[in-house]
Amino acid sequence: MNSTPMNTVCLLGSPRRDGNSDTLAKVFLEHAEVNGARIQKFSLSDLQYNGCRNLFECKTGSEHCGQTDELTPVLAAISQAQVLVLASPVYFTSVSGQLKLAIDRFFSFFVPDYPTASQKSRLSGGRHVVLLQTQGEPEDRYADLLKSFSASFTGLGFDKQHLVRACGVRNPGDIGSSSSVLDDCKKTAESIYLGPALQEIEKD
Repeated sequence: MNSTPMNTVCLLGSPRRDGNSDTLAKVFLEHAEVNGARIQKFSLSDLQYNGCRNLFECKTGSEHCGQTDELTPVLAAISQAQVLVLASPVYFTSVSGQLKLAIDRFFSFFVPDYPTASQKSRLSGGRHVVLLQTQGEPEDRYADLLKSFSASFTGLGFDKQHLVRACGVRNPGDIGSSSSVLDDCKKTAESIYLGPALQEIEKD
């Protein structure tokens, strides 16, 4: 177990409570907690918020998003997180609308001169982002969803990126029969939360 608890924020992007992506998140967070994570979980469908409205206040006088709504404390939590977990079904070729609106607000983490700055983010680097992706379609579709966000996440400081993907899980409860995916979820959590401790053991 990592001796220093890792702050972990989980965003549940599905509008369907206890659906497949929620279940995958539950499995991940259970193993994260066992291995010393300090967890905050937010169900985005329960919150009232907008996507980015291009106010640009975060670039012209404030270090925070210019909007104040129910996503404001979520963004504050993310700014302190070493691990960001995003759980979402695939809706119309991408993450859910709820999650995409939240991701658009991550723009506030970029510094004003981010296009040319060597340090693009107000956040420190070396953070983890985990995409827990569920989809009804087969494995040959949407494999590059995390990659489509990769450059932006890297710029924000979430340069350690992990994907756990469950395919062919269209109906509620389908994820329960995907033992290999659930095992992958466990192993991903262990690689993040036990990783530093294992490295210390190897050094000894």
